[in-house]
Amino acid sequence: MKRKIRVVVAMTTSKDSSLINKALADGRYALDFAQDLRTVEQLMNDADIIIADTEFSSGAFTDWMSLWPVPAIMVVDPSYDVDRLSKNMVDESSAFLIRDPNDDWIRFIPMLAGKVTSVRESLNRQNNSIIRVEGSYMRLLRAIPDIVYVLDGDGYFIYLNDAVSQLGWKPSELIGKHFAEIVHPDDFPEVCRSMVLRRYEGIKTGDQQAPKLFDERRTGERMTRGLSLRLRHRDDPDWNRMAIDSWGEITSLGVSLPEFQGNNVGTMGLIHDISKHRDSELKLTKELVVRDTLLKEIHHRVKNNLQVVSSLLSLESDCIEDDKGKSVFVACQTQVQSMALVHEQLYRGTSLEGVDAQAYFVRLTEYLAGVHDSLSRGIHMRVEAENIALPIDKAMPLSIIATELISNSFKHGFSEAHDGTISISLQRSGEVLEFRVSDDGIGFSAAKAAPRETAHKGIGMDLLESLVTQIGGALERIDSGGAQTVIRFPVPLSE
Repeated sequence: MKRKIRVVVAMTTSKDSSLINKALADGRYALDFAQDLRTVEQLMNDADIIIADTEFSSGAFTDWMSLWPVPAIMVVDPSYDVDRLSKNMVDESSAFLIRDPNDDWIRFIPMLAGKVTSVRESLNRQNNSIIRVEGSYMRLLRAIPDIVYVLDGDGYFIYLNDAVSQLGWKPSELIGKHFAEIVHPDDFPEVCRSMVLRRYEGIKTGDQQAPKLFDERRTGERMTRGLSLRLRHRDDPDWNRMAIDSWGEITSLGVSLPEFQGNNVGTMGLIHDISKHRDSELKLTKELVVRDTLLKEIHHRVKNNLQVVSSLLSLESDCIEDDKGKSVFVACQTQVQSMALVHEQLYRGTSLEGVDAQAYFVRLTEYLAGVHDSLSRGIHMRVEAENIALPIDKAMPLSIIATELISNSFKHGFSEAHDGTISISLQRSGEVLEFRVSDDGIGFSAAKAAPRETAHKGIGMDLLESLVTQIGGALERIDSGGAQTVIRFPVPLSE
């Protein structure tokens, strides 16, 4: 059975009350009649509508009508103050009638009662729906592990979810306090609007260089994203126990909050705890520093050991009188020294990912120029290498290849002392490197025809071909106006 609509009738005259009683006598309504405000207040809890006139209780009801939680139908005399009525009738489901001498206004009471009831029911459904949605959102916000906050236009907290307990705070403890309450004092000047914008005054930043602020009020591409700063734990007011600092990554957006601060723009933001991530990052950074230091020390020791071997070979060669035997020792010494230079370059370089090709070949040619006495023979050396970092597995074989080819140019291309040039170049073409050693000496054909050359290739050429195969390359020899050896081998761009 459908519930009756309860109506409280608060009219000044019994005549008007009787008219309303007859107008609503169709069985849908249950009427209660009030003689004063106290009675109205007693009946208010069960009422759906109040029907009253502006003279009831000497006009006191009208003055307090905006405070009643029940919609009203007001019967108004034509001379009643419209502004006063408008001020008091704030409930959008309420309505009014203008009293007339013939009491025709009573005909509209049933219609208005139905309308007011329908509007109120509709508003109640909407409000209930809004309450359910808001309740769902609030439960969602409470369940989010990240800190969700809202600031007013002056940077004071007006909302925080329960996740702020990660910092030892209850939301109620921070409401009404400035966001500086939880930001580390050293970081505050970097995220405070009044401080930061003063430094950017007159500077055009664009979206990418826009300053990152805790109380961000911009939208779109210029909103704050990825701002990292230290957040204060409640139990560490003096910042003595720095180990419990929480690092937060902030994302914030400007929003209009007129219900809190007029027309100013406030801030909604999200704080994601990155303390563990940052600790892991710092730990990894320290481990990488230790690893790099250790690797550099290893390369330094390997270089020193190779130089010791080179020195021993030099001492042994001094004991050999046979020129052919001595040249073998010198060749071994130069190859050992070329490998030592690779380790030296890795030790001195800023990266252990590879060897700086330009710096290495300059250093290698300086060493070989001294070994083969290029200055007195008038032989110049030229190095042209792109900005390439050679991976260690390519650099070591290439150092031996380069030493062998440059030594051959000195020994065979310029067998007699005369002016000339030996050029070394390393160029990239996609994922292939081209290494070239050329000279303007007598060339391969003439060198082969010389009496000192034997019919077989010799161990130098065998070594060269083996090393080229090791780096996955191909060797090409060009005999035109001197000697050129070109080696092409793959080195992916990612290396």
